[in-house]
Amino acid sequence: MWNPGTKQIKRLPLPLITSSRDNPIWMVFHGFGFDSFNNDYKLVRIVSFRGNDASPFLRVEVYSLREAVWKEIEERFELALLCGGQDGVVVDGSLNWAAIGLQGFADRKVVVSFDMGREVFKTIPLPPVTRYGNVKVVSYMGLLAVAVYPLVFAANGNNMNRFEFWVQSDCEDGMKRWSNMVVVENFSKSLVPVGTWGDRELVFKHVGVRDRENQSSLFLFDPVDHTTKRLPVDFVDICFQGFSYVESLVSCDTTRELPTSDPFDFDPLAVQSMFIAAYRNVGYSAALSILRAGAASEFHFSLFILT
Repeated sequence: MWNPGTKQIKRLPLPLITSSRDNPIWMVFHGFGFDSFNNDYKLVRIVSFRGNDASPFLRVEVYSLREAVWKEIEERFELALLCGGQDGVVVDGSLNWAAIGLQGFADRKVVVSFDMGREVFKTIPLPPVTRYGNVKVVSYMGLLAVAVYPLVFAANGNNMNRFEFWVQSDCEDGMKRWSNMVVVENFSKSLVPVGTWGDRELVFKHVGVRDRENQSSLFLFDPVDHTTKRLPVDFVDICFQGFSYVESLVSCDTTRELPTSDPFDFDPLAVQSMFIAAYRNVGYSAALSILRAGAASEFHFSLFILT
């Protein structure tokens, strides 16, 4: 666990749920956020084991920063299969993941939501259009929202060619309903939403071949007035994930400050520069190995940020 504001880290104890030869882990999903009800930061780890049928067997554990321990919880969700490659998104005290519905929710996508205060799951159905595209869960002005965008490949040919942005809000009858804010027809498959900027603008990245003179790696899109803005940041085309960050002086408790002379000082720009230099000289796979080796020498490569 890392707090960029204080340059402190905390090495977490090993999780309780592990893989074995007889019961190997299939996929692992994480989510990290603040539990305002208990005044605690929590890391949620959802571990999926491949079962004998279409539904994987799940186990869930939660790390509490205040108590400094992992605990496995009995709470489960059984009607959804989490989509790979996405960490939980914090919205109003809950962590949220995009998922594929099973059984009663079959042939549609859902959001699996974990209430960090009560430590319970619930399944939120998504608009029907989500079955035809990729789904990115985001927070928008404190509300749960999803960006729906074209699939790169569609096995059955049912692929949407547009971008849609849906926001869940409270209605007068006390129910929550999805509202469609944006529809962009003939949307490019090379544009992928990665999150929100200031909880108000969508952040997109270009994937694949692009015109570096006229196309930025990242740009912003305002769902209200449909304006775009290029971000003055450029990357080589590597794996990239965005996080919402608000500077905080919250202590990681049993942490130590990184020495300023440490060459791997967890400065994101330094890490980015090191990776790009290695990428240009030895290629992606070797560069990633170098970066991981540098991190693994003393610290965990996966970091969860205190905000």
